[in-house]
Amino acid sequence: MKNQLHLITILVILLGAFSVNAQEVKKDTVELTSKANQLHKEWLDAEISELNDSHKLYESDLKAELKKYVERINRQVDEGKITAEKAMLIKEKHAEKIAAKIEAHRTKVDAEIAFAKVRGTSQSNRSSIEISTKKGISIDIDETYREQQKYVNTYSGFSLSFGYNFMNGDNLGINDFSYPNNNYFALGYKWKTTLDKDKNNFRLVYGVEYQSHGTELNGSRFITQGDQSLIAPLASNLPAGADVSKAKFRQDQIVFPLYLEIGGSKRKEYEDGRVRFREDGYWRVGLGGFAGFNTSSRLKLKYELDGRDIKETRINNFDNEKFIYGLDAYVGTESLTFFGRMNLNNVFNSNSVDAQYVTFGIRFQ
Repeated sequence: MKNQLHLITILVILLGAFSVNAQEVKKDTVELTSKANQLHKEWLDAEISELNDSHKLYESDLKAELKKYVERINRQVDEGKITAEKAMLIKEKHAEKIAAKIEAHRTKVDAEIAFAKVRGTSQSNRSSIEISTKKGISIDIDETYREQQKYVNTYSGFSLSFGYNFMNGDNLGINDFSYPNNNYFALGYKWKTTLDKDKNNFRLVYGVEYQSHGTELNGSRFITQGDQSLIAPLASNLPAGADVSKAKFRQDQIVFPLYLEIGGSKRKEYEDGRVRFREDGYWRVGLGGFAGFNTSSRLKLKYELDGRDIKETRINNFDNEKFIYGLDAYVGTESLTFFGRMNLNNVFNSNSVDAQYVTFGIRFQ
């Protein structure tokens, strides 16, 4: 009987201890849930605020565009190019188009807000859960990514360049090359990093770029092949009686440009602490250079021989310099810039014709 009484006493003590522990766990769980809900609400509020701000910015940009358009139409009326009645119809039609864009964007933003509300978790922040025997369960929020989202100091995007190029050197100048058939093309991906965090007046621009130089000499002459590339008449490199209609030299290269960009920008601060910079409407100047390597060289020939049209391509049979480097500068506004690029390396080795590429054109970035 006494043993049974001891057993019952032990069970009662264990049951009481379990009950107290369960109450503490329940209390911790409630506190944990409450804290998680509060954090999720903050995330959701910040995301909704950012979406609404994006719409306000979009609406502001379109209204500014409409204002400029109306001013341009009014000037045409003042100059007598169109009547006031026609101008009114044009302005009303354009205003309706702008209003439709704003309404469509508002619908899009509202849909994104509705999705954020039902998504259930935040995708814009990171958190970690720590389990400790002394502290129990605690939540530790990593604010690093959140701060990065508030201040974005690096942007990236594609660049596209078109231009005219020629080889400059001893016995070579711009007039030695064909104007219609000398061209430059480049496609790249670049990053832009702010150097002064407060004003964004100084930026570092860097990236990777594929470029192609196409050159054709005037006067039925071109660059010979072999261990020593020289300027010679085309007839000396083709079968007797060949009538040449095209002879073009092309090089494909990979380069890594680096610039210091100087220009104005407009700083915009949001209520949630985010900082963004707008460079639209400001002029910018970039000074820098590039380095890279030559990937291929080819000479494309097109000629007629004995009544037959013949196309011939000679690849990588030139004594080219493999490593390339040079200077580059540009000036422009919005997404359009005018650039000039000059290679400091020789196109060919030292024993061959003296030539360095000089290029100028337009760049979209």
